[in-house]
Amino acid sequence: MKHSIIFRTEALTLSIVLFIGMIVMVILGRLSCKMWNKEESEPKGGVSSLFGGLFALSGLLLAFTFGMSGTRLEKVRNVVELEANEIGTAVLRSDLYADSVRDGFRADFKIYLEAVIAFYSNGANIDSLYKAKEDAAKAGQRLWDRAARQSKLPNMLIPSNQMIPSLNGMFDVAQSREIVLRQKVPDLIVYMLFIAVFATCFIGGLTSGPFHPKEWIIVAGFAVVTAMVVYTTIDLSRPLRGIIKDEAGKYAILELRKMF
Repeated sequence: MKHSIIFRTEALTLSIVLFIGMIVMVILGRLSCKMWNKEESEPKGGVSSLFGGLFALSGLLLAFTFGMSGTRLEKVRNVVELEANEIGTAVLRSDLYADSVRDGFRADFKIYLEAVIAFYSNGANIDSLYKAKEDAAKAGQRLWDRAARQSKLPNMLIPSNQMIPSLNGMFDVAQSREIVLRQKVPDLIVYMLFIAVFATCFIGGLTSGPFHPKEWIIVAGFAVVTAMVVYTTIDLSRPLRGIIKDEAGKYAILELRKMF
């Protein structure tokens, strides 16, 4: 599966590009103002309204993007916690079988669990993610085949009625995890956010008076804060490879190792 340049680029790199771009656009705005001999201390009339509206639009886009990223992180957190519960329940129900069958179930459950842990631990490595998914799929198929064979044997009605729904739940939540992780903040929204911020900085430089050191400190501070907010927003939308992760859910999955 091919990923866009926004997806492949680290959040810190995008934030640095945004910060530098904001400073450059302010400088370009000032140069354009001097070139057109439009030195004025304050923007006038409709230009002032336009600048205020563009600034508000940038803030709206940023808030909207932040909300989408926060919602996505919450969905991933719910899926991870549910997956930990489903795997734990299925492992416990393997005790309903005879020792030889139970040992076979537990061996495959252990492989499946390690694959899931590898998946959540290697979010930044695409190759490792695909390998973890493949290992989990193979172990899951072996679990299902074993449960299906046991269900055809006499006196296996009760264990099968317990194990098969648990496996279904475990596989369903794995599919839900895939769907949630494929959902992301659309690249178009990120592009729009960058364009709106750059346009705001350019018009701000174009319609402002001469900048003194004090004004440049304010401009740099605004650029730093904006870049930090954008970094946090993008990082939130990448719960497997960002700094902000669901450590509680991952810890719950790691704790399942104690069952073996």
